[in-house]
Amino acid sequence: MAGSQLFSIGSTDSDSASQKSGGGDAWFFCLRILGGRYGFEAPLVSEVVRLGPLTRLPAAPSFLPGVFTHRGEVLPVLDIGQLVGQSPLPIRPSTRAAIVHCGPWKVAVVSESVEGLVSVQRRDLEPPPAESSGVAEFMTAVARDAEGSIAILDLPRLVEVARNRAVPTVSAGA
Repeated sequence: MAGSQLFSIGSTDSDSASQKSGGGDAWFFCLRILGGRYGFEAPLVSEVVRLGPLTRLPAAPSFLPGVFTHRGEVLPVLDIGQLVGQSPLPIRPSTRAAIVHCGPWKVAVVSESVEGLVSVQRRDLEPPPAESSGVAEFMTAVARDAEGSIAILDLPRLVEVARNRAVPTVSAGA
Protein backbone atom coordinates (compact mmCIF):
# COMPACT_ATOMS: atom_id res chain seq x y z
CA MET A 1 0.00 0.00 0.00
CA ALA A 2 1.43 3.37 -0.98
CA GLY A 3 2.25 5.76 1.86
CA SER A 4 -0.08 8.41 0.51
CA GLN A 5 -2.98 5.95 0.77
CA LEU A 6 -2.44 5.17 4.45
CA PHE A 7 -5.47 7.31 5.28
CA SER A 8 -8.72 6.55 3.48
CA ILE A 9 -10.54 9.38 1.80
CA GLY A 10 -14.19 9.71 2.81
CA SER A 11 -16.98 12.24 2.88
CA THR A 12 -18.31 14.19 5.84
CA ASP A 13 -21.81 14.96 7.00
CA SER A 14 -22.29 18.71 6.83
CA ASP A 15 -24.98 18.73 9.54
CA SER A 16 -23.62 19.64 12.93
CA ALA A 17 -25.07 17.93 16.00
CA SER A 18 -24.71 21.19 17.90
CA GLN A 19 -26.77 23.00 15.23
CA LYS A 20 -29.51 20.39 15.50
CA SER A 21 -29.69 20.64 19.28
CA GLY A 22 -30.01 24.44 19.42
CA GLY A 23 -29.89 26.30 22.71
CA GLY A 24 -26.13 26.47 23.17
CA ASP A 25 -25.50 22.76 23.65
CA ALA A 26 -22.31 21.25 22.32
CA TRP A 27 -22.39 17.55 21.44
CA PHE A 28 -19.23 15.52 21.81
CA PHE A 29 -18.45 11.89 21.14
CA CYS A 30 -16.74 10.55 24.26
CA LEU A 31 -14.40 7.59 24.63
CA ARG A 32 -11.75 6.40 27.03
CA ILE A 33 -8.11 6.64 26.02
CA LEU A 34 -5.00 6.68 28.22
CA GLY A 35 -7.19 5.98 31.26
CA GLY A 36 -9.09 9.26 30.80
CA ARG A 37 -12.18 10.58 29.07
CA TYR A 38 -11.65 12.25 25.71
CA GLY A 39 -14.16 13.74 23.32
CA PHE A 40 -14.37 15.38 19.94
CA GLU A 41 -17.09 17.01 17.88
CA ALA A 42 -19.87 14.44 17.45
CA PRO A 43 -20.49 15.03 13.71
CA LEU A 44 -17.01 13.67 12.97
CA VAL A 45 -18.09 10.16 14.01
CA SER A 46 -20.03 8.04 11.55
CA GLU A 47 -20.18 4.83 13.62
CA VAL A 48 -18.54 2.65 16.24
CA VAL A 49 -17.27 -0.77 15.19
CA ARG A 50 -15.51 -3.76 16.62
CA LEU A 51 -12.12 -3.97 14.96
CA GLY A 52 -11.68 -6.82 12.57
CA PRO A 53 -8.34 -8.53 12.03
CA LEU A 54 -5.59 -5.96 11.57
CA THR A 55 -3.03 -6.11 8.81
CA ARG A 56 0.23 -4.63 10.03
CA LEU A 57 2.13 -2.43 7.64
CA PRO A 58 5.89 -2.93 7.81
CA ALA A 59 6.92 0.73 7.41
CA ALA A 60 4.05 2.25 9.41
CA PRO A 61 4.78 4.23 12.57
CA SER A 62 3.76 2.73 15.93
CA PHE A 63 0.68 4.95 16.24
CA LEU A 64 -0.77 3.17 13.18
CA PRO A 65 -0.93 -0.42 14.43
CA GLY A 66 -2.44 -1.56 11.15
CA VAL A 67 -5.33 -1.37 8.73
CA PHE A 68 -8.56 -3.32 8.58
CA THR A 69 -11.33 -3.80 6.07
CA HIS A 70 -14.67 -2.29 6.96
CA ARG A 71 -17.54 -2.61 4.48
CA GLY A 72 -15.11 -3.16 1.64
CA GLU A 73 -12.93 -0.17 2.51
CA VAL A 74 -9.42 -0.39 3.95
CA LEU A 75 -9.13 1.96 6.94
CA PRO A 76 -6.06 2.89 8.97
CA VAL A 77 -6.29 2.35 12.72
CA LEU A 78 -5.05 5.27 14.83
CA ASP A 79 -3.81 4.82 18.40
CA ILE A 80 -3.88 8.34 19.86
CA GLY A 81 -1.88 7.23 22.91
CA GLN A 82 0.99 6.07 20.73
CA LEU A 83 0.82 9.27 18.67
CA VAL A 84 1.43 11.34 21.81
CA GLY A 85 4.21 9.09 23.12
CA GLN A 86 2.25 6.88 25.55
CA SER A 87 1.94 3.10 25.77
CA PRO A 88 0.13 1.27 23.00
CA LEU A 89 -3.50 0.37 23.49
CA PRO A 90 -3.82 -3.43 23.63
CA ILE A 91 -5.93 -4.45 20.64
CA ARG A 92 -8.18 -7.41 21.40
CA PRO A 93 -11.13 -8.98 19.56
CA SER A 94 -13.43 -6.83 21.74
CA THR A 95 -11.63 -3.52 20.97
CA ARG A 96 -13.93 -0.82 19.66
CA ALA A 97 -13.03 1.98 17.29
CA ALA A 98 -14.84 5.14 16.24
CA ILE A 99 -14.92 5.59 12.48
CA VAL A 100 -14.24 9.30 12.00
CA HIS A 101 -14.18 11.67 9.03
CA CYS A 102 -11.69 14.52 9.28
CA GLY A 103 -11.62 16.56 6.11
CA PRO A 104 -10.90 14.11 3.31
CA TRP A 105 -9.60 11.42 5.70
CA LYS A 106 -11.48 8.49 7.17
CA VAL A 107 -9.79 6.76 10.12
CA ALA A 108 -10.64 4.24 12.87
CA VAL A 109 -9.68 5.68 16.28
CA VAL A 110 -9.17 2.89 18.84
CA SER A 111 -10.20 3.27 22.44
CA GLU A 112 -10.28 1.44 25.75
CA SER A 113 -14.06 1.89 25.77
CA VAL A 114 -16.75 3.98 24.13
CA GLU A 115 -19.11 6.16 26.15
CA GLY A 116 -21.04 7.72 23.26
CA LEU A 117 -22.62 11.15 22.94
CA VAL A 118 -22.30 13.73 25.69
CA SER A 119 -24.08 17.09 25.70
CA VAL A 120 -22.46 20.06 27.44
CA GLN A 121 -23.54 23.69 27.56
CA ARG A 122 -21.09 25.70 25.46
CA ARG A 123 -20.81 28.31 28.24
CA ASP A 124 -19.55 25.55 30.58
CA LEU A 125 -16.57 24.64 28.40
CA GLU A 126 -13.29 25.59 30.05
CA PRO A 127 -9.99 26.44 28.34
CA PRO A 128 -7.45 23.63 28.04
CA PRO A 129 -4.50 23.45 30.43
CA ALA A 130 -1.48 25.58 29.57
CA GLU A 131 0.65 22.43 29.17
CA SER A 132 1.50 21.88 25.53
CA SER A 133 2.96 18.40 25.38
CA GLY A 134 1.49 14.97 24.87
CA VAL A 135 -2.26 14.85 24.36
CA ALA A 136 -2.64 18.36 25.88
CA GLU A 137 -1.13 19.69 22.64
CA PHE A 138 -4.36 18.68 20.86
CA MET A 139 -6.88 19.83 23.50
CA THR A 140 -9.25 22.68 22.69
CA ALA A 141 -11.35 22.67 25.87
CA VAL A 142 -12.32 20.79 29.01
CA ALA A 143 -15.95 19.80 29.52
CA ARG A 144 -17.56 18.48 32.69
CA ASP A 145 -20.60 16.31 33.15
CA ALA A 146 -21.99 14.05 35.90
CA GLU A 147 -19.23 11.48 35.19
CA GLY A 148 -16.36 13.97 35.49
CA SER A 149 -14.00 15.82 33.15
CA ILE A 150 -13.72 15.30 29.40
CA ALA A 151 -10.69 16.54 27.48
CA ILE A 152 -11.99 17.87 24.17
CA LEU A 153 -9.60 17.14 21.31
CA ASP A 154 -9.09 18.89 17.99
CA LEU A 155 -9.48 15.64 16.09
CA PRO A 156 -9.00 17.07 12.58
CA ARG A 157 -5.67 18.56 13.67
CA LEU A 158 -4.68 15.33 15.41
CA VAL A 159 -5.45 13.27 12.29
CA GLU A 160 -3.54 15.74 10.11
CA VAL A 161 -0.50 15.52 12.40
CA ALA A 162 -0.71 11.71 12.32
CA ARG A 163 -0.94 11.76 8.54
CA ASN A 164 2.03 14.12 8.22
CA ARG A 165 4.13 11.94 10.50
CA ALA A 166 3.08 8.75 8.70
CA VAL A 167 3.55 10.09 5.18
CA PRO A 168 6.69 12.24 5.12
CA THR A 169 6.83 14.78 2.33
CA VAL A 170 9.30 14.10 -0.44
CA SER A 171 11.94 16.79 -0.84
CA ALA A 172 12.26 18.57 -4.17
CA GLY A 173 15.76 17.16 -4.74
CA ALA A 174 14.69 13.52 -4.37
